[in-house]
Amino acid sequence: MEKEKIPLAHFQQWMQQLLLDPFQQTGVNPSKLLPDVYRQLEDVIHDSEKLSAREHLGIYQRSYIARLRHCMSQQFSALAYALGDDIFCAFADEYLALRPSYNYNLALLGKHFPEYLETNRPDKDAPQKEDWINFVIELAQFEYDLGVIFEQKAEETYQLATIDTPVEKLRLVPICELFSFDFPVRRFYSGFKNGKEPDLPFEQKTYTVVLRHNYKLAVYDLHKEQFEFLKYVKESTTVGEAIKKFKENRPEEATQFDRVWNTWKTRWIGVNLFRIS
Repeated sequence: MEKEKIPLAHFQQWMQQLLLDPFQQTGVNPSKLLPDVYRQLEDVIHDSEKLSAREHLGIYQRSYIARLRHCMSQQFSALAYALGDDIFCAFADEYLALRPSYNYNLALLGKHFPEYLETNRPDKDAPQKEDWINFVIELAQFEYDLGVIFEQKAEETYQLATIDTPVEKLRLVPICELFSFDFPVRRFYSGFKNGKEPDLPFEQKTYTVVLRHNYKLAVYDLHKEQFEFLKYVKESTTVGEAIKKFKENRPEEATQFDRVWNTWKTRWIGVNLFRIS
């Protein structure tokens, strides 16, 4: 009697479960994904002259997980350095088993990795949290966000502002994101990317702006006041409106703002932060 055929979707789920979760860490039994007549691995994968069915599967498991692990280490290269290869791979392997990718785009592979690190942090039950763990979670989120910013679709035909552009004509470039950290994440990340070997940093409030122009990312530190002002710019219709809001909400700094605005404007135009509306 001919066996019931396995629906393609069920076979794909079964194979993916075997590849990503070889030790059944997720608690999902792959055999439950197939018709009852396929109770053993050998019912689906046949032995060959030189290799058993399990040895064939083992080759696929090792190569597939190695590929995904490599993708994770590329997507989170600074994090892999911060944690060390062994610890990073241990976290990555468990994450891949718990959150297998269902998207062809491997850029999305690490989307939930920062969330996973937070949920599975070694000190999650301790009354006092470890600073270094807070740092690596921030670093992981920043590295993933950089990939998202790079891939983001946006207008690319705008005209950049010049030093002579009137304030009422200034607009932020379409891809411009602001970050507030509890650690010097940008400094650590840039140091690593520039070939240095930065130490894990101490806690320190820092602010960063990431912008993209002609598909090139640029990352710059900000002072707290600059960060707050650029938040107003993102929320406002014009830069002039943002200046007004900033002064209204921080009257004690209004006079100082008038003194530094031209310096800020000159620097930000120089790094392609503003376009002409």
